[in-house]
Amino acid sequence: MRYCLDTSALNRLLDDPEREAIVTGMLVGASFRISAYNVIEAAKTKNVSRRQELVRLMRRLAENKRPLDPPNYLIRAVARGYAQRSPKGEVSLTVNADPNLEGVWVALNEPERIDEEVRAELLAWAEKWENDYDGIAAGPRQEFQELFDKYPEQRPRTPAATIRSYMKHDQQIFEQFVAPIFEKETGKTLSRPEYDDLIAERMWALYFGGYAYACHQRAVQTDRFSRNRNAGGVDLGQAVYLRLCDRFVTNDKAQYRGLRFLNRFNRAAGHETEVLRYDTFRRRLLITV
Repeated sequence: MRYCLDTSALNRLLDDPEREAIVTGMLVGASFRISAYNVIEAAKTKNVSRRQELVRLMRRLAENKRPLDPPNYLIRAVARGYAQRSPKGEVSLTVNADPNLEGVWVALNEPERIDEEVRAELLAWAEKWENDYDGIAAGPRQEFQELFDKYPEQRPRTPAATIRSYMKHDQQIFEQFVAPIFEKETGKTLSRPEYDDLIAERMWALYFGGYAYACHQRAVQTDRFSRNRNAGGVDLGQAVYLRLCDRFVTNDKAQYRGLRFLNRFNRAAGHETEVLRYDTFRRRLLITV
């Protein structure tokens, strides 16, 4: 059983009075994969003592495994793996090879090296990432609202309806998004038949599905569209990890809703990952310990 935990769940685990029993139970019957996002978000913690405790907890759970790469690096890795596939069509994928993550690996093993300067850099990076994601998800809100006020029957009522609307423009997605990424990463041109084959890898559907879901929440729906009510870029980007674990645990309500929805892309490919709230995960584990 492979677990991934959002940093919100790791913070709950750190404060849990039954932490030792939970960790023991996890390590006996399961493996835990931390992500680059886990380490980066933990490093943003202001209190030095808590920051170091949190990173040490992650190091213990990881059992010397390197962090999973960020989502955007993983989908590029899928492109490279597809370009180098075997004659039988087999694709090899390495999930922890981002050369830019050496600092994350150092931080995991030496949390005392995360000082205020490093923390400030990570806060700035996280804010930029969220703002960029926000610009894509919420940027067209005014245009969408004007369009749907004029043609109310065309307004998608659910995230699924918004995604179906996006998929009507499949050729545009191929030409403007996927093919350029593929060519940049591999130096090769992606044909349309190859595109159909490539996106069968669920990481792509989970990654871009996250953007479409965010666009529905932030730009399409008429209410509850504010940034603080909805999952952001870091939260939804972790949908990619659903492909790499059996259980994903979060203590964030908005992320839970988003990942539960996006997990249907996994199920469509026969991958039965569970998305759990921390309290459910805790209850199940303590029953078995």
